[in-house]
Amino acid sequence: MTPPALKHWTPAQQRALAAALLVASVLLVLLAVFGPIVMLHRHYDAAIADTSDRLVRYQRVAAQAPALRMALDAMRDRDGRRFFLKNTATNLAGAELQELVKAAIEGNGGRITTSQNTSPREDGRFREIGVNVQFFASTPALQKILLAIETHQPYLIVENLTARPLNAFRGFKPAAGQEPELNVQLDVGAWAYAEPARAAPPAKTS
Repeated sequence: MTPPALKHWTPAQQRALAAALLVASVLLVLLAVFGPIVMLHRHYDAAIADTSDRLVRYQRVAAQAPALRMALDAMRDRDGRRFFLKNTATNLAGAELQELVKAAIEGNGGRITTSQNTSPREDGRFREIGVNVQFFASTPALQKILLAIETHQPYLIVENLTARPLNAFRGFKPAAGQEPELNVQLDVGAWAYAEPARAAPPAKTS
């Protein structure tokens, strides 16, 4: 039955309208079915593009990791080496430590009688170097010596200390204005980097 509003339309116009309505209905159905799929694809495309961009940036950062790690290690060594003896060879590090301790003692009024290195001790990447020193010093001088040792760079650690008065008999009194001297025996330790491993010599071929 033709609606009253369309009665004045020609049959051709009515068929054209019917065809248009059919096409519109089909388009609405397609839009209802495929619209969410298209939107979902766009969402995933955007997510994939964002993830790919992040992955490229992360790969670029990861590629820089070895160089950054080397730079960090170099910075750590440069900042930390001032706390260690300069020499890595045991005999040279021992001589260096003796000179540092000698300067601290003699520069603050002490008089060294004996000085000798003790056996080094391995401590992971580092090696502890030790020196045993015997010297004479007054009590104020000993205080200055200990302060000079304990505030020194590289780090010097006082591990053992024995102090005996030179005149220990009862009733002894030093001269006016003169401080009594002590006989001091001191163990001082410091750390050095372990010597780098030497490459094995090439095998001889017959």
